[in-house]
Amino acid sequence: MKKFIFIISLLFSVSIFSVNFDIGMSILTGLDNWNMGLKLGLEESNFEFSSDITYISTPDFNFLTVLDVSTSILKINNYSNVDFGIAWFNDRITKEATQNRSIFLMYSGIKFNTENLSLKFGFGYPLSQKEYSTNLVDYMFLKITYIVPPPEDFIDDLKMEFRFLNGRKDFSIYFSEPIK
Repeated sequence: MKKFIFIISLLFSVSIFSVNFDIGMSILTGLDNWNMGLKLGLEESNFEFSSDITYISTPDFNFLTVLDVSTSILKINNYSNVDFGIAWFNDRITKEATQNRSIFLMYSGIKFNTENLSLKFGFGYPLSQKEYSTNLVDYMFLKITYIVPPPEDFIDDLKMEFRFLNGRKDFSIYFSEPIK
């Protein structure tokens, strides 16, 4: 019951502000595979929710899933702020996989915004791993988003996004549509 109330209050508070709904496609890459996926999300000036999901054709019913929730916790100036977020990705697509790739990554970093470009860079800490890497790249988070300049009187934004996260290199192209 508490989860239900939390989700309803979150949706209500997000709906009060000007929110964009994201829908598009993603190319999701793992350690030795790539898949096409569906991208869905919500964006507000200080909050982002992003999800990528695709079905994997294995003998079992499996999904490859990437979720990312982040919020701004400190405004530095008009173009940059400090973000905090949690990313979860599950790309353990077979039972015979040697590495558990269902990972929660708590991260924090700097986000820079210009008119058509957004850059988020930070470091994270994996919460759900038994063994930790000594490779610094496994803890880095980088997301580059480019907004294609729209034609006149066009309310939707076409966005291209590159995301580099704990060995993943994903590309998304999607529309961002205002809800109100």
